[in-house]
Amino acid sequence: MASNKLASNKLASNALSSTRLAANQATAEILATPDGRDVYSYIVGCALSDSTTIEATVPGAPDTDPLASYTCVNEVCTFTGALGLAQHWIDRRLDPKGQRWVSACLLARVNFHDQAEAISLRGLAPELTVNTDEQEIYTVEEGAFFGNLSRTTKAPSTGTPVAAKARPRESSAVSRCATAPKRIRAIPARPFAASNYAGDCRDYTTDFPSPYACKSFDLEEGIYGDCHPGVGDGHWPSLRTYREIITSYVTAE
Repeated sequence: MASNKLASNKLASNALSSTRLAANQATAEILATPDGRDVYSYIVGCALSDSTTIEATVPGAPDTDPLASYTCVNEVCTFTGALGLAQHWIDRRLDPKGQRWVSACLLARVNFHDQAEAISLRGLAPELTVNTDEQEIYTVEEGAFFGNLSRTTKAPSTGTPVAAKARPRESSAVSRCATAPKRIRAIPARPFAASNYAGDCRDYTTDFPSPYACKSFDLEEGIYGDCHPGVGDGHWPSLRTYREIITSYVTAE
């Protein structure tokens, strides 16, 4: 279980770097602003386990509420892990597979209304296995999230982060598909930067088949597999296949 108060505009303006996650020169830029620190706290929460924390000295950072997503006291900020999808990132570069898992996690935790809501995150990674109690509480399938938010370079003229291709065929955009007919947070009123709505996750019109984005759905685990940044009819010959997918669930209330 996780919360989803990550604002879409903050994520869009603070691209993910694949260098070492622990506080260093590469993380100084994202830690320099309140929005950046908020995004970094979600990155740490997705990547590291709940037994791991990162401390960083951030000149000028005000003391924060102990109940915030991160805390700062006397310009020392503490960020705590949660899911542990890329534990190795703390001391070395993040590999492409880890980039995609962390990206999927961040996308799933975006709330387009900037309001905290408890959600259940499920996927093939062992860290995303949920127990029966959580399955019974979070029963409304919301959507599937996948892609790659990582960047390794900047646009030469503006310094704006640009997405980097982890592999030659990987799209720089990230995608999400939504379930039908009940679509909650997975389709925003307006999409955020670098995001692509891939359509329905699966075909819900058996009498009249319609295009869909994901090749498989595990009914027992409640997770999607082999998703694509666009729709197809069971074949996606020109689209990349993503296997690092997080399916989110909310309560029926």
